[in-house]
Amino acid sequence: VIRWNGNFRQRQEQSFDRLQTFIDSTVVRHMDAYVPFRTGILKKSVILGSRIGSGELVYIAPYARKQYYLSGRRHSRGLRGSKWFHRMWAARKDTITREVREYARRLMP
Repeated sequence: VIRWNGNFRQRQEQSFDRLQTFIDSTVVRHMDAYVPFRTGILKKSVILGSRIGSGELVYIAPYARKQYYLSGRRHSRGLRGSKWFHRMWAARKDTITREVREYARRLMP
């Protein structure tokens, strides 16, 4: 007779929630260097507009959409500029994947 631990499912769900929170915060951390910065409001709006751990990151600054889809990078400095998520993901996908994999191994051995 096999008996499942009654808390197994709850522990698994908690682990997945913690993993999603880690993924969201890791993406925000890596994306930070790519977000346009004049006053810092746009950069901070992802923390204010998102529920970290939900799997959805939302920039709530009223001009976020316009900044994201500006054609070209004429308003940029260094890495900062339009389409910051896509450019960050192209450059740091392997690093983020490695960090998430390592965290998941520690979280769910």
